[in-house]
Amino acid sequence: MGKKSTIILFAVITILASSFCFGIVIESTTGRWPDSWPKELEPYRRQAKTLEMTIPYSENVYEIRFENREEFEKLWPIILKLKDKKAPLRLRSIDKPIKDCRLSNSEKPVVRVFSHVYPAWPSRRPGSRTLRPAPPWPDSIKSSTGELPEYVAISEDGNAWIPVEKEKPRDFMWSLFIRSLVEEGKPRGPMYRARTEIELVVDGTIIDLNRILLPPDTPIIDRRFQEK
Repeated sequence: MGKKSTIILFAVITILASSFCFGIVIESTTGRWPDSWPKELEPYRRQAKTLEMTIPYSENVYEIRFENREEFEKLWPIILKLKDKKAPLRLRSIDKPIKDCRLSNSEKPVVRVFSHVYPAWPSRRPGSRTLRPAPPWPDSIKSSTGELPEYVAISEDGNAWIPVEKEKPRDFMWSLFIRSLVEEGKPRGPMYRARTEIELVVDGTIIDLNRILLPPDTPIIDRRFQEK
């Protein structure tokens, strides 16, 4: 990485960490998703960006832009293959701003893929086994019908992943950071995204819900009419 790129990256981290955002975000102006993803997505890396999010929820978000409706509709069945079993599909609209300052404000149609951290560096607690926060996930964290939880954390004994519930964000990043490390006096550590989800920012032209098939048995979280 060159000196100029290093300065820009440091500036992005500093600004986001010192604002009212909760967490640190590293942004890359290309799609840095795993090589194991469908090859049909390879040409779209250059018109995507990657947000690597940390503290307290570690995950990668890939925002893919499309130039026209035909381009999006051709890739939609491929994109759907990324979503985990019964993971929700989120809907937003370009007509409503987004208040999560870690993401773009949804002023243009875009597909967001919320996925596990990549590259996935091993994580561990002192004296315990090493765990890798990425698929394949153990069956022990799945529901009785086989669905993955949204997030996982390292168990108290440090030897396994356990499902965790996502908490509501606090007003200040520091208080949330402290809570992510300690809960009721017990170390918990960071929380990692396990389940891959998709979000569509709808404009009615490039991304038109009337022209695509929505997957069956999928919860729909419709935020097109909410300013959040």
